[in-house]
Amino acid sequence: MEVVPGIDAWVRPDRPTVVTVGMFDGVHRGHRRIIEIAHRKARDRKLRCVVFTFDHHPLEVLKPGKHPPYLSSSAQKLRLLEELDVDIVLMTGFDEAFAALGAEEFFSGVLAEKLNASVVVVGENFRFGRGGAGDVGLMRELGREAGIEVIAVPLLRQGGDVISSTSIRRLLEKGEVEEAKLRLSRPYVLEGFVVHGDHRGKELGFPTANLEVHDNRCIPANGVYSGEALLENRSWPSGIYVGSIPTFKGHHRRRVEAHLLDFDGDLYGRYIGIAFHRRVRQEMAFRDPEELRAQIAMDLQRIRDALKRR
Repeated sequence: MEVVPGIDAWVRPDRPTVVTVGMFDGVHRGHRRIIEIAHRKARDRKLRCVVFTFDHHPLEVLKPGKHPPYLSSSAQKLRLLEELDVDIVLMTGFDEAFAALGAEEFFSGVLAEKLNASVVVVGENFRFGRGGAGDVGLMRELGREAGIEVIAVPLLRQGGDVISSTSIRRLLEKGEVEEAKLRLSRPYVLEGFVVHGDHRGKELGFPTANLEVHDNRCIPANGVYSGEALLENRSWPSGIYVGSIPTFKGHHRRRVEAHLLDFDGDLYGRYIGIAFHRRVRQEMAFRDPEELRAQIAMDLQRIRDALKRR
C-alpha cells in the first residue's frame, strides 16, 4: 500500500482511479463495506483504488475544541486500511483553505482533475464542500456531467442503529465494549508508551502497565475490563483498569493500565496496545488497600475463568 502524505505530494495519475472519501475514524464495518465496494470496482476495471482521508478531524478546524475523540490514531487507521488491500491512501490535512472549497470546486478540482477519478464511492449520507453544502444527489449530478460514476452505499445497521463512529463512541463511553466490538469487527484498541505511574499496583501485588494515552482518544467508561495487551508479535491476556483510583486520596487523574497475566518483564518505555473485550465491573471506592487488593484478586480470577471457557 502506498501512502501519500498530503494533497500537495500527490501526482496526478495517467490512468483513472476509483476513489472513496471520508474520515474513516475507526475503520468500522460501515467504512469497510464502502472501501470493499471501491476495491472491487477497481479490480473489475483493473484500476487503482484510492482512499482519500484526513489525518485529523475537520471539526478541529471548523469548530476548535468541539471535535469528537478519535477511535483510531493515524497509524492505526493506516494499518487497518492496509488490511483491506487498498492501493493508495492519500492522507491529507484539513485546513481553512480546504474548508473553503465549494462543492463543485472540490468535485471538479480535486476528485476529477487531481485524482483522475472515474468512479467515486461514498456513504449515502456523505456531505462535501464548504459548509457541507454538497450531498450525494449533487455528486451524482456533477458525476453525470463529468462522466464519473458515483456509487452511494447504503448505511449498515446493527440492532436497528446505524453503524457510525458516533454510535461507537457512545457505546465505549458507556463501557459497552462488546457491542462496540461488533460494530468495529474487532476489539477496541488503545495504543501508547508504557510510562511510570505511582506504582500502586506493584505495592498491591499486581503490577500494571500504565499506558500514556493521547487526550484526543476515546477512552471507555471507568471500570475493570478483561482484554489483552498487544506487545510486538504476542498478545497477553490482561485485566484492564480505567479510572482515577478513588480509594487513594488525591488521585483524580484518569488513567488506563493493564495487568498482564503471567507476564514477567520490564515494559517501561515500550509501545503496546490494549484491546478491550468485556467490562467486568464499574469503578468502585474501597475502605482500604487490603479491600482493594482482595477485589483485584477476584477480578483477575474472573478473567482467568472466562478465558478458560473460550
